[in-house]
Amino acid sequence: MTIIKNLLGGEHQDKRLRVEFSDGEIAEIKLVAVCDCDQHQECNGIVYDLISTNRQDRVKKGATCWADSVDVRTFEILGD
Repeated sequence: MTIIKNLLGGEHQDKRLRVEFSDGEIAEIKLVAVCDCDQHQECNGIVYDLISTNRQDRVKKGATCWADSVDVRTFEILGD
């Protein structure tokens, strides 16, 4: 089971989160959607608007991004 299947859900939509990804990226995001599919593992993930990241060379602030569920290591709710 992944962090998304265990902990992240629709109740977190539109919330600001601090997320740590498996590649070491730490980002502050606004969660747009949680995609949870029981039929296809590759469908599971999150769609988010990037507020800030420690990897600014990879993605621009304000971009809308996708992360696979297996890449989300931890998250913390920061607020609305």
